[in-house]
Amino acid sequence: MRTVAFLLILMMLAGISLARLATASPVPCDNFFGEPCRVNLATGIGMSYYDLGARDGEPLIFLHTDSTSAVEWAWTVQALLQLNPRLHVFALDQRGSGSTTLPSTAICRSNPNRCIAPVELAADVLAFMNAKSIRAANVIGHAIGALPARLVAVEHPERVLRLILSGTGEPAPVAVGQAEARQANAFHSLDALGWQAMLEARGVPWPTGALHLRPLDIDADAVRHLTEQWDISAVANPEFVSIIAAQSAMQRLESWGVIDPVAAPATRMPSLSALTQPTLMLWGRADAILDLASQELAIKKLGDAARAHVGVSFYWKQYGITPPPATGNKHDATDIGHNLSWEAPRQLAQDIDSFIRFGRPTPDLYRTASPDDRHHIIEEPDKAIIFSGGEPVAFHQGH
Repeated sequence: MRTVAFLLILMMLAGISLARLATASPVPCDNFFGEPCRVNLATGIGMSYYDLGARDGEPLIFLHTDSTSAVEWAWTVQALLQLNPRLHVFALDQRGSGSTTLPSTAICRSNPNRCIAPVELAADVLAFMNAKSIRAANVIGHAIGALPARLVAVEHPERVLRLILSGTGEPAPVAVGQAEARQANAFHSLDALGWQAMLEARGVPWPTGALHLRPLDIDADAVRHLTEQWDISAVANPEFVSIIAAQSAMQRLESWGVIDPVAAPATRMPSLSALTQPTLMLWGRADAILDLASQELAIKKLGDAARAHVGVSFYWKQYGITPPPATGNKHDATDIGHNLSWEAPRQLAQDIDSFIRFGRPTPDLYRTASPDDRHHIIEEPDKAIIFSGGEPVAFHQGH
C-alpha cells in the first residue's frame, strides 16, 4: 500500500521538492500527496480516490491515463480550485493504478488486459458515482482515461453534465490484425528500459514474471530511467516529470496494458457524433501519438453531433503551434503535446473553468516560448485555433 513516507522517499530519490505542491490541509483525501480515500465498488474492486474542493459544489470526475495515477491531475486541480473553489473534484485511481485493486480473479491475474478494457473502466466510474451518490458530474478524461469517459457519456448521458477530453481523437477503423500489431509495438516499447534482461538475470521469466511487479521491484533506478525513457516531456516542468515518473515506478505493471502480450478485447468505441452533452476536446500540436488526421476526423464528428443537437456546445481547441520533432524523439519536442495535465496544467485549468462557467474554452492560444524557453508557456489573447460544431471560430470580443 502506498504511504506518504514511501512517496516522499521516492521524491527525494528523484530530487524533487514538494514544498510548492502539497496543500496545508491535514485532512485525508484532499491532498494528492497524502493518503487517498477508498471505497469498495459493485464491480468487485476497491478504488482509491482524492476528494477536493467544496463538498456541496458541482462535481467533476478526473480520469488519468495509463502507467500513472490520479496524481497526474495534481497541478491542474490545484489551479482549477484557485479559479473556482466552489467546485467538487473527485480524482480516481482507475483499476490497477494507485491503491486501486484489480478484481481478484484468475483471469485478471493471468491476463490483466482482459480486466482493464474501457468497458470495465467505464463500469467502475458508474459504480463510483453510485457509491458516492453522485447523480451526474462533469467528466474529464486524459488519453486512456478519455475512453471510459466517452463510453459513460454516450451510454449513460443522464450521468454526464459536460465532457472534457484531452490526448484523444477519432481513430480510423481498426483493420484485421492491427490491434495485435499495436500491442506488439507497445510491448516492445519497454525494450529501452532493459527490464527483460534485469529479470532474466535473476531467473524470472519474461513477461509473465513481471506482470504483478512494479518498476521499482525490477530496477532500483527506475525513477530516473522512466524519466529518460517513458514519462518523457521536454516541455513540462522537470520537477513534474520526475513526480510522474515516481508514480509510474509504483504502478504495478498489470495495469499498464503493455506488459501482457495478449491484447485487450476489442472495444467498439462510440463515435464522437453520438455525444449529446456539451463537449470540449483539447489537443497539443506536438502530440507524437495522435496525428492531425485523427483530430480532423474528430472535428468532423463533433460537427455531426452539433448538427444533431442544436444549441449544445461542441468545441475542439489546439494547444501549441509546432508539430512533433521530425526525429521522432520526444526529447526534441519544443511545444505542448500529449500530456496537457502536466505540460500546461494552469492553462488546462483555465479552459476547464471557462467551459464549465461559460460553455466554451478560453479564446487564448497557449504555446511554449521555444526556442528561448520551451518550459515557459505563452498565452496569446484571442489567437487560439478553435472549432465549434465542426467550423472554425474566432473570439473577436474577448472573453
